[in-house]
Amino acid sequence: MAPSFRLFTLGPPQLLTASGEQVRFRTRKHFALLARLALEAGHRFTRDYLMDLLWPDTPARLGRHSLAQGISVLKAKLGRDTVQIQKATVALAEGAVDVDAHHLDDSQAEIQGRFLDGFEVPRARPFEDWKDQWAAKLQPRLRDCLVKQMDSGRRIGDYAAVERHAQVLFDLDPLLEDAVRGLMEARAWVGDRTDALKIFGRYEERLAQELGAKPSADLVRMADLLREGKRSPTRPPAPDEPLAMQRRFEPEMLIGREREFSMLRDAWLEVRQRQPRVMVITGDPGLGKTTLTNTFAASCQMEGAVVARAQAYDAERDLPFAVLSELVKQLVQQRAIGGADPEALGELTRICSEVAQAYPGVPKPLDWSPEVVPLRLADAFLKTVTAAAEESPVVLVVDDLHAADNATVGILHVLARKLSAARALLVLTARPGELRVTVAAAALASDQSIPALRQLELDPLGPAESRRIVTELARASSRSAIPPDRILKASCGNPLAIELLTREWLVQGERSLLGDIDALDTEPVPTMGIPRAIADVFKRNASRIDSRARAALNLAAILGRRLSEFGLYELVGLSAGQATEALTSLRDEGFLRDSGGDLEFRNELLRAQAHAAEPVATAVSQAGSRAAGDAARPGRMGAAAGDRRTLCPGAGDREGDSIRSRRSRTGFELRGGPRSGANDSEHLELQAGAGEGGQVQATPWSGAT
Repeated sequence: MAPSFRLFTLGPPQLLTASGEQVRFRTRKHFALLARLALEAGHRFTRDYLMDLLWPDTPARLGRHSLAQGISVLKAKLGRDTVQIQKATVALAEGAVDVDAHHLDDSQAEIQGRFLDGFEVPRARPFEDWKDQWAAKLQPRLRDCLVKQMDSGRRIGDYAAVERHAQVLFDLDPLLEDAVRGLMEARAWVGDRTDALKIFGRYEERLAQELGAKPSADLVRMADLLREGKRSPTRPPAPDEPLAMQRRFEPEMLIGREREFSMLRDAWLEVRQRQPRVMVITGDPGLGKTTLTNTFAASCQMEGAVVARAQAYDAERDLPFAVLSELVKQLVQQRAIGGADPEALGELTRICSEVAQAYPGVPKPLDWSPEVVPLRLADAFLKTVTAAAEESPVVLVVDDLHAADNATVGILHVLARKLSAARALLVLTARPGELRVTVAAAALASDQSIPALRQLELDPLGPAESRRIVTELARASSRSAIPPDRILKASCGNPLAIELLTREWLVQGERSLLGDIDALDTEPVPTMGIPRAIADVFKRNASRIDSRARAALNLAAILGRRLSEFGLYELVGLSAGQATEALTSLRDEGFLRDSGGDLEFRNELLRAQAHAAEPVATAVSQAGSRAAGDAARPGRMGAAAGDRRTLCPGAGDREGDSIRSRRSRTGFELRGGPRSGANDSEHLELQAGAGEGGQVQATPWSGAT
C-alpha cells in the first residue's frame, strides 16, 4: 500500500498528503517529533528519550504532558493506527510516511538543501545536536545523489535539471568541483559563456584563498574552451592568423529527442571506458540528425573530448579523401595528434597540408604505387586516432555519409573494424533513401560484423513534441494567435518544417504560407510532402532578404565547406565586410547556423533550395563578366592575375585531384585538373562566356596572365 504522507527533510521541511496538500503543525516541537520518529520508522523510542530530546529543561511532569500532547497531534494528523504507543515507548508505523532521505541511495530524493534546512527548535539543544549529527551523516549521500541526478540530466540533454541539482550541490559545498562543473556546463549549454567563466573565476579565487589549491586540469580546459573557442566565423581572418587551438560546438534546441540523445550518451560513457563505438544515425531530411549530433558533440566537448566534424557534399563525391582531409585538419587544429607515430603523420601530409605546418619535423611520405596509398592512409589514420585517444577521448562526426567520397568511406570502414580498446567514437549520419544507392556507405552503415556498431533511426516527432517546438519558438513573440494545429498538420512531425513554418507565421501572420499549404492539402501526399512545404517557406523567406544577402546566399549554396571564406564573395561583388554582414543576416534569418566555429546551412534541404534557385547562375555569371571586363582594361592585367580567387567546393590543396561536377539546373559547370606549378595544388577560377550558350565554366588557371 502506498504511503499516505510524504515527509520532506532535505531542505525546508514539510509534510504533504498523497494528493499534495500541506499538513501544518502549530508548534515546531510537534513537527520535530514527527521527523525523529519517521526517520527511523518502526524503531521504538522510550518516552524519557523523547522528553530529553525536545523538552530537556522542562520538569518531568510537564515534559510527559507535552509529549502526550505531541503524540495526540500526530495521531490526529496521520491517523490513529500510524502512531504505535506502548506504556514506555512510542514508534511510527513503517510505511505510513514516505521520507525523502530514504531515497538517497536510489537517486530518487528531491533534494532542495541541507537536512532540515532553516528548521530550528528553541530550547531544545539535544534536538539541534541530533540534527547536526544526521546532517553530517547524510552529507556524503546527498553529494552522491546529486551527482547521479546531474548525470541523469546530462544523459537526456536536460541541462536545466543539471543546473538545478548543481546549484543545490554548490550551496552544500561551494568548493566541490562537481557542482562548479555542472553550473558551467548548464550556462554554456544556453550560450551564456560569460556567466560560466565568472563561475569558474570565483571558484578559482576561492579555492586558492581557502585551500591554496588550483582547479583540476579538466576544469581549466573547459574554461579555456569557453574563453577561446574558435575564431568567430563572422570575422575575416587575418592573413597570418595561426591555426585555431579549439573548435567549440554550440548546443542547439533539442526537443523530443531525449531517447536518441540518451543512446548517444550511453555510447559516450562506454567509450570513456575504452569501448569504441560507431553510431549510425539515419533519418529523412529535416528530422534533426545534424542538430542531434551537434548538441551531443557539444556535451562531449565539455567533458574533455576532442571533436572533429566533417560535412560531406555531393559536389565532393568524386574528390578522393575530401572528408578525411577535413577530419584530419580539425584534429591538427586542436593539437590532438602530436603523440602519433611520425611516419603516420607523414603519410597524412598527402591529404592535409596543415599536418606539415603544425608538425614541421614529420618525415615526407615515401613514394608508393597508387594502389597502395589508400592502404597506407588507412593505417596512418587508424594509428593517429588511436594515439589521440590515449590523451583525450576522440569523437569523429561525418554528416551525410551518403555524400562522402568512396575513398574516405573505405578508410572509415577500416577504422570502425580495427579500433580496439580506444576511447574513440565515430558518429555517422545519413538519409536512408540515399544511403541505399551508395554501395560503400551502405556497406559501412549496415556492417553487422563490427561489434561496436549501433544503429539509431530518427522518426517524425509526435504531436506533443511538435507542439513544444512551436511553443518554444513563439515564446518571445508578441503574436498570441499562432495556429499550432495548422502548423503541426502541415509539418507532419518534421522539426525543420515546424521551425520554418512557425518562424514564417511569426513574421507574416495571416499572410503566412500556411493558407496556401492548407489549400494544397487535397493533393496526393507524394506530390505535397515536407520538401514542398519547406520549398514554399524558403522562397517566401528568401524574397524578404536584401540583395547583398541574397547574393551571398546564392554563392554559399555552391561553396560547400568553404562557405565562411569571405574573400570568395568578391565573385558576387561583396567585400569581406559586406560578406560578413550578409552572412550574419542569413544566420539571423535562419538560413545558416554556427557549427564548430564555422557557418553552414541549417539543413541540406535549404542549401538545395538555394542551389536550385535561378539567381545563382545569374549572380555568378555577372561576377565572371565583371572579372573579365576588369582584366581587359589597361593596367589591370597584373592585378587581375594576382587577385583571382579559387572556387573549389571543399576540396583543398591535393595533388592529382580533379573536379567535374554534374551540370546543374543553375546552368554552370565546374571543371578542373591539377595545376602545373608550385605546391602541386589545384586552383579553379570562373571565366565568363566560355561555355555553350553563354554558360559559365570554372577552368584550371595555369598562372599566366
